[in-house]
Amino acid sequence: MPKKTLKNFLISFAVVVVAGVGCGFLEHLAGSSEAPLYLIPMALGFSVFSLLQLRSGTGKEVRVDDATRQAALNAVAPAGQALLYLYREGFVGKAVGWDVTLDFANLAQLRSPRFTQTTVPAGSHTLRVSVSGVANANNKPGETTFEAQSGEVIVFALKSKAGALGVTLSFVREQDAGAARQKFSKMGMASPHHQQANSQ
Repeated sequence: MPKKTLKNFLISFAVVVVAGVGCGFLEHLAGSSEAPLYLIPMALGFSVFSLLQLRSGTGKEVRVDDATRQAALNAVAPAGQALLYLYREGFVGKAVGWDVTLDFANLAQLRSPRFTQTTVPAGSHTLRVSVSGVANANNKPGETTFEAQSGEVIVFALKSKAGALGVTLSFVREQDAGAARQKFSKMGMASPHHQQANSQ
């Protein structure tokens, strides 16, 4: 059994034990009860385990400080490069991190609502998004290619669409990059992986 799955099981088991003791105490105070109180701790334990498993591929979030975030919001593309922003918003599955790669190298893991920013050289690039862990079974990875022009600001929204065979992840390019960037003033910023590596 994977270490993370074992940890999730033990946490869920602890929830079942605590809830079971609580329900037993309530049943004792009320005398005999026709209600199947033993189902409550079992349901709680199953729910906790399921939620923890869905988040099993989500790593510890690394957010940037306010100064770095503000610099990213006001950034200007260096000569020969373009600015690339990716963001995710929405309530469904917000705590599950989506793994984003740029040209097949890890870029960031985004929860919701979060954004990240990096620079890319002019030319063709490939973005890919997927979900790790147990949640990967119901999520189909998404991929897109794009051309970056020198000095350009490029913004992609990460989207999900439910279908008969699960959830499909995708990228939607924003036509008005300036308006899209204004949304980020109310979002937290996830640190790009290359920035994390440089800070270590």
